Amino acid sequence: MSKSKWRLVFNLLKVCLTALILWGVFARIDLKALWTGIVALPLWLLPALVLLSLIRHWGQFTNWCYSLQINPKYIPDRKEQLVSYLIGLPLRFAVPGGSASAGKVFFVSNSSRWASLFSFAMERAFLTWSTWTYAFAAALIYYRNFPLWLRLGALILTLTAPLWGYWLLGTSPKTRWLKPGYARYALRISAIQTGIAALSYVQYWLILNQIHPISFWESTLRMSLTQFSNSIPFTVGGLGLREGFAIHFLAGVGFDASQAVTATLTLFAVQDLLFALPGLLLLMFNKSRRSDYAHAGN
Repeated sequence: MSKSKWRLVFNLLKVCLTALILWGVFARIDLKALWTGIVALPLWLLPALVLLSLIRHWGQFTNWCYSLQINPKYIPDRKEQLVSYLIGLPLRFAVPGGSASAGKVFFVSNSSRWASLFSFAMERAFLTWSTWTYAFAAALIYYRNFPLWLRLGALILTLTAPLWGYWLLGTSPKTRWLKPGYARYALRISAIQTGIAALSYVQYWLILNQIHPISFWESTLRMSLTQFSNSIPFTVGGLGLREGFAIHFLAGVGFDASQAVTATLTLFAVQDLLFALPGLLLLMFNKSRRSDYAHAGN
């Protein structure tokens, strides 16, 4: 079997896994109660969530620009950066795990395709880094039955990962020339990514607190652990795994399954689906670059 066919089979298996997990999640909840919970949310909440998502996407877009600029040969083009970022949003739904969002590198001019892929890898790496940092910090408090040295060690290892990245770039002549750009932008990217993640926990708290009273501390602690599921690349858009994690971690503070899923699906609709629409339109009408992306996948 050819490599492309193996990739197709593997992606189909991950789609099936997503469907299986979602079936397992929705089998445990009252769909009528889920819909009632969503429509019962106050009207002011939607514009508040959209505004916070705008800030989050602006921050993520800024990090995409910084990631491209790690390459000293890259000549910034703000319009091209924005178009490529927006197109990457719907592409993440094309393949389970979000790897198809790498297709946005075909919509930005660079010194080489490899350089753009490196920038994409950097952006994803810092996104995962912030998710893990919050998750391991939460685990340090939540999982008190685990040895302290193990919890603390995992957090320290994660926190220092950007430093290890700088060291790894210097181990090969092919990447050593990227070290100055990495040193210049890594701190900015990590700071913005930390802020973006914090805003997501504000959004979750705003939703959860309307459904059932919960402190910002408890909400952030449990949703930090829930968000760890986003770094497990087995489902489409994190659907299924995230809902399962939310049901588990929110059960301890009085949320039933339908209430937990209401929170995750509401934010998913605002943060991911709504903002994927402009990128989908750009992808549809950007014929030449779309063709390049299609041919590159063959």
